[in-house]
Amino acid sequence: MEYQKTIAKKIVLEGEGIFSGKNIKVEIEPAKENSGINFIRGDLPEKPVIPLKIENVIGLDGATAVTDGKHFIYLVEHILSALHGLQIDNANIYVYGEEIPIFDGSAYPWVKKIQEVGYKLLFYPKKKLYLRKSFQYQNGTGKISFKPSNTLKIKASIYFEHFLIGHQSLEINITPRSYIQEVSFARTFGFKDILFERRNKGILKGGNLSNAIILDKDSILNPEGLRISDEFVRHKILDIIGDIFTLGQPLVAEIEAIYSNHRLHIEALKNIYKTGLLEEVESRALTFLLISKKFKRTE
Repeated sequence: MEYQKTIAKKIVLEGEGIFSGKNIKVEIEPAKENSGINFIRGDLPEKPVIPLKIENVIGLDGATAVTDGKHFIYLVEHILSALHGLQIDNANIYVYGEEIPIFDGSAYPWVKKIQEVGYKLLFYPKKKLYLRKSFQYQNGTGKISFKPSNTLKIKASIYFEHFLIGHQSLEINITPRSYIQEVSFARTFGFKDILFERRNKGILKGGNLSNAIILDKDSILNPEGLRISDEFVRHKILDIIGDIFTLGQPLVAEIEAIYSNHRLHIEALKNIYKTGLLEEVESRALTFLLISKKFKRTE
């Protein structure tokens, strides 16, 4: 039987918000069984709570946000990726602002903090979501497909007209070990001209070369370069892991994403949810089902 997990101790990280340019503190606190992931606007007097449910999620072209219809928290994808990748089921996330700082542009700062404090087992069966049948969603050139599976496997393909990126494709079976070693460190990336344009429009008030991989037409501007040659597509997988956790529980499926983005991911998940293709299964029920199948095969 798999049991639910939370973090063993409180985690605190502070950093500059790339949208606001303000210093923002984020606290992750342990939570009891079956409480799920909850975002709390700790900077507001009423401290509104936004439970992680797909109906509370917005997919944007460059970010994922949660909202209760009145209050917003942007850029939740990396912190959710870390929690999902490390199989944390329950946590309360206090955010003292309207966005999550992106730190180095990867999920590793969160992973490192979680590893430092450790995990706490909650002796209640873990709940997971399984697909009843395959599903595919397309919007423009982007496409994402979901197939029933007993493990989480993600394949991502990207294409950018830049000689340092071009076509990249990668498939990974996602476990805590593979997530830490192959995904968590991969940074988000952007192009110098677009970033300058957004700064001039006031969309971005913070951010620098320490927050992302930045490219101009000829090179990578970050002095340290890439952490791995296909870091770009690995970050796409990192984002997908974060976005699919917006269902509120781990999704077990075989996923293939082609030229996808946050908006496409969330639109697809909302459609899967609305069409009733998801089945919630407790680990003890799944264990019983697998044992039953094995018994029948040996008869």
